[in-house]
Amino acid sequence: MLFPITEIFNFKLSLSHLLDKSIVVCAPTGSGKTVVFEMAIVQLLMELEVKQYTEDFKIIYMAPVKALCTERLTEWYSKFTKLGLMCIEVTGDTDVDFTQLKPYKIIITTPEKWDMLTRRWRDHRGLVEVVKLFLIDEVHILNDETRGPVLEAVVSRMKTIESSAQSVHRIEQLQKEMQGETVSNKSPPRIRFVAVSATVSNPEDVATWLGSSDKPAVFYKFGDECRPVKLKRIVEGYPCAEGTSIFKFDIILNYKLWPIIQKYHCGKPTLIFCNTRKSVILTAETLSRELTISFNAEQRAKLTALASTIKNKALQALVMSGVGCHHAGLLYEERQNIEFAFRNRDLPILITTTTLAMGVNLPAHLVIVKNTQQYVNGAYQEYSISTVLQMVGRAGRPQFDTEATAVIMTRLVDKVSPF
Repeated sequence: MLFPITEIFNFKLSLSHLLDKSIVVCAPTGSGKTVVFEMAIVQLLMELEVKQYTEDFKIIYMAPVKALCTERLTEWYSKFTKLGLMCIEVTGDTDVDFTQLKPYKIIITTPEKWDMLTRRWRDHRGLVEVVKLFLIDEVHILNDETRGPVLEAVVSRMKTIESSAQSVHRIEQLQKEMQGETVSNKSPPRIRFVAVSATVSNPEDVATWLGSSDKPAVFYKFGDECRPVKLKRIVEGYPCAEGTSIFKFDIILNYKLWPIIQKYHCGKPTLIFCNTRKSVILTAETLSRELTISFNAEQRAKLTALASTIKNKALQALVMSGVGCHHAGLLYEERQNIEFAFRNRDLPILITTTTLAMGVNLPAHLVIVKNTQQYVNGAYQEYSISTVLQMVGRAGRPQFDTEATAVIMTRLVDKVSPF
């Protein structure tokens, strides 16, 4: 049981009375937010069955990164195909048009791809106007300078499509009434929005935006007391001489990692976040030379099998030392194999960029955020609070841990109390 019994009971009870209302849920990582989407899908199916609805309908699931879309497709394909709902992933490297989407009920996509597909939505009214459920994962990206406007534009467009379909419905009803025909009691088209996040700070504002005057959205906000694995947060500050570049400071931090890992990992998997791909490699090379982990024959065989799936010789050597690298520069199959090994505890240490922080289900007992600054548009800037919370949220595996640790490594002048 992830939520306290009283909260989850009240939440489910509320959902049962809000079948047609949009909803925003803010809850800690690992507390079961994906189940909210699945409940919404099942509720829609039950509603359509009661109404004996036989026409076409679509469900859109939107996530900010392709990795999360792929994970959702893998998880949902077997579940919902049994219910007659065909699923398809439509992301940047998927070449499809609207006509090819007709057989599918659940479309898994990113804001950028859906934005591109729906810009000329009036040419494809038959598809976009049958969207019944719009699921938004990681809705806090609304605060992102680059991707936020895309998500905002997509959702606003869907609300425009909903309004247009409702206007057409009202006109048709009036025409039938004027011609003396029987007016059906068919309800006007409506899109239900369901948005979730672990870090959105103002779910009430998001709910106001997603709702409408006649059907306002509702929101639920759960605190850390609902987290299935209790999290210990530690901030370590290190001196950084005036004039020292962030790049050099980042290299200095490489030599501080092993003592932290030894102190907090408890013999369980460690996930380290770096700000660039280059930092991932440099960190892995430095750490591999300091590790004192010994492997038995079975563990060595598993690492050898994993290394054989990676083309880069340097990365193979790192894997054999117990350190894996994960970033967008690797082949998709390589990333999948590394993730699988880490989930199965065959790979003790995984070093990655912030991509894995965005909702991908890859938790660890110990999470280390190495450096709190990133290079953006020609200059270094601090990670947003939301980004740090996303990375810290990877700490804790409900099936293995009762508590977990997150360590944030930063400059001494930037050190603040753990939030």
